[in-house]
Amino acid sequence: MSFARKAAKSGLWLAGFKLVIQAFSWAITIAVARLLSPADYGLSAMASILTGYIEIFGELGLGAAIIQKKEITQEEMSSIFWFSMIIGGVFAASSFGLAYPTAWIFREPRVIPITKLISVLFIIGAVGIVPSNILTRNAKFKQIGMNQFIAVGLASPAMLVMAHAGLGVWTLIWGVIIQRGVYSALTIRAARWRPMLHFRFAETKQLLKFGLNVAGARSLFYIFQRADRLIIGRLFTAVYLGYYSFAINLANMPSNKIVAVINQVLFPVFSRYQDDKRKCAEMYLKTTRYTALLVMPILLGGAFFGQDIIPVILGAKWMPMVFVFRVLCVAELVVSLTRLNNAVHNAWGKPGQVTLFQLVNTVVMPASIYLAAKRGFDWVTIPWVTIYPALALWWTLFTLRKLGISKLSYLKNIYAPVAGAAVMIIFVKISNLLSQGAHLMANNLRNLLIEDILAGACFYALYLFVVERRVIAEIWDLRN
Repeated sequence: MSFARKAAKSGLWLAGFKLVIQAFSWAITIAVARLLSPADYGLSAMASILTGYIEIFGELGLGAAIIQKKEITQEEMSSIFWFSMIIGGVFAASSFGLAYPTAWIFREPRVIPITKLISVLFIIGAVGIVPSNILTRNAKFKQIGMNQFIAVGLASPAMLVMAHAGLGVWTLIWGVIIQRGVYSALTIRAARWRPMLHFRFAETKQLLKFGLNVAGARSLFYIFQRADRLIIGRLFTAVYLGYYSFAINLANMPSNKIVAVINQVLFPVFSRYQDDKRKCAEMYLKTTRYTALLVMPILLGGAFFGQDIIPVILGAKWMPMVFVFRVLCVAELVVSLTRLNNAVHNAWGKPGQVTLFQLVNTVVMPASIYLAAKRGFDWVTIPWVTIYPALALWWTLFTLRKLGISKLSYLKNIYAPVAGAAVMIIFVKISNLLSQGAHLMANNLRNLLIEDILAGACFYALYLFVVERRVIAEIWDLRN
């Protein structure tokens, strides 16, 4: 069995686990959101702005270096482990100092103890860097999925209990700590790897040359992603930041859950075939099509039916985020289809190109969002559907040229998913209009929403069976 097929087969297990995790997480997230206030989510977002950056940068790209390097020794991995522990300790200590500038930036002293507690995550992350990337390098995605399933299965009920107990924002912080702690422990056990009492900085330095470029790109991506929260938290209040952060977290769930899984599987595969350009181009097109088939109906559904989804599921107190959520769903379509570009360039040992793209994003988008925010809260979303798509188009065209893929081939590749999702929306809209009157008279909007979701799911499944039968057959064939 080829490594690509092995990774794809194992990746299906990871996708299956992610699907179950996603359904469970959404249920718990909705239940917790109904118990907590928008201000709780705003405080959590404030506390993690600066510490989140250090957490992203703290790995220094060493995990990606472990995966990308064609051959790596036990001694090198041991050196990485001990170096990561040192860096993790330094960053954990620094988070205590960051608590005070965070409170000053947002003029919110309540974030100080929250930010200090987040320091625990740096130690947890450092312990798991080598074991988790050993599993990824060896395409052990089934085990990764199982570990994530158990971690979420333990953390989510704990969050629900804490929310019921009135712990407020602490529910969100402790939930992350429990989830990551359990996952790290399970990963160490699954990897069956223990560090040697061996450390040579020269071995780590060699991998840092690649890793720091990856870390730089990830850091810029983090700044690009979080700058909007910083701007909103500074210009508005914790409540408005809560609306925005929860809206964007909901909108990017498909990207963070589905597309992240695909990238996680494809990065080691692209790395293994980094010298075979034709193979990489074939996998890129196929993966882009699969991604579009998965995320298009979800995100377009959110964009077109957000005004029905939010009040029914979350309650009236979240209504001010409806417009923001709907616009961000459209933006996430672009994000989802362009995230694979980064994996291609990193796997080819060209992280500097990813860094350049992220640098442009980091300069242009925050400035645009700041200017838009001056006009009002709802305006902060406009750059996401105007400026960002233009930047993403440039990045995609650059990647296609490197892969030797024509623009027409790319468009043909995603035409069917776009058409299927669009027709699904029209079908659900018609169904909605036909049954809306009866449900409004009975004041039963929840049942109307359930009917819309089921109608859309059934139609899209029928579309896949008729138009994309070859794709289904390819996926089904991986079971053997």
